[in-house]
Amino acid sequence: MADADILTLGEPLIEMVRLPGPPSDAPDALGLFQQGVGGDTLNAAVAAARAGARAGLLGAVGGDLLGDAVRGFCAEEGVATTHLLCRTEDPTGLNVIDPDPAGRRFAYARRGSAASFYGPDDLPVAVIEAARVLHVSAVSQAISRPMREAVWRAAQIARSAGTLVSYDLNLRLSLWSLEEARACMTAFLPMADIVLPSEDEAALFLGHEDPEATLAYFEALPARHVVFKRGRAGAILCSGGARHVIPAISVEAVDSTGAGDCLAGTFLAGLVAGSDPGAAAAQAVRAAAETVRAYGATAGPLA
Repeated sequence: MADADILTLGEPLIEMVRLPGPPSDAPDALGLFQQGVGGDTLNAAVAAARAGARAGLLGAVGGDLLGDAVRGFCAEEGVATTHLLCRTEDPTGLNVIDPDPAGRRFAYARRGSAASFYGPDDLPVAVIEAARVLHVSAVSQAISRPMREAVWRAAQIARSAGTLVSYDLNLRLSLWSLEEARACMTAFLPMADIVLPSEDEAALFLGHEDPEATLAYFEALPARHVVFKRGRAGAILCSGGARHVIPAISVEAVDSTGAGDCLAGTFLAGLVAGSDPGAAAAQAVRAAAETVRAYGATAGPLA
C-alpha cells in the first residue's frame, strides 16, 4: 500500500440501516434492517476510490464475521486494507442508523471495539510518509485515548514527510463531551492542510450560528483549503484567499448518512488528480447528492 494516494485513519463499522415500514406480513415486527459497511473515514476512502484515487484504510477490525465483511467490502471497492489490523480477541464496531433525508439519527454499539485499542505504535510510518493525503476526523479522535494519540502522531508523521493532512470536524456528542471535543479539535486544527466542517457541527463547535464569523474563523487557520459543508445548500470553498459558493444538486433524498464523508473523499480525490480546487469541490457536492438517494453510507453511487 506504499503507493496509496489517500490514506484514511479511523474505525470501520458495520452499519444496520432501518428500512421504512414494517414487513407487510408482520405489522407488529420491529422492521427490516439493511446491513452495510461504514464509518466516516472508511466512507471517505470508498468515495475517493470511486472517484479514481488509490485509497487505503488504516485502523483495526475484529477477528469476526463483521471484520471479514469490512475487508471483503473494501476489496470490492478497491480500498487497500494491507495495513488494516485484525485484533482477533476484540469485536468490530456496529452502527445502527435510523435514516433521515437531512439529519443524523444513529446509535453506536462499539464500546471495547478493536479500533478503540489502535494506538501510535500501530501506525505504518513509511506508508503514511509515502501517501499524498492523510485523512482523519474528530470521530477518530473521540473513540478512545489510544486512537486519539494515533491520530495526532499520524498527523505529525504526515507533516514531516510533506503528506497533506485532511481533517473532518465530524462532531459526535454520543462519543465525548462538547468541552473535550472543543479542546481536542482546537488543538488539532492548526495541523490540518484541508479542513472540512459541516454547518451544524461548526455552530456547535464555535457556540454560535453567525455564518460570516464562522467562515472567518476557519479562513484564519493555516489550512490551504476549507470546504464548508452546508447539506442541501451545497458548500462554500475557501481557498487561495477567495470564497467559492458551490450550489447544491437537487435530488430526492432518503438518507443523509455519509454524505459529508462522500464529499470529503471525492474532494480529496480531485485534488490528488490535479483538479482545480473549485472543480474538485463541485464534483464532491455532486457525489454527495448522489449518495443521499440510497440508504446507508456507502450503498449508493458516490460519484
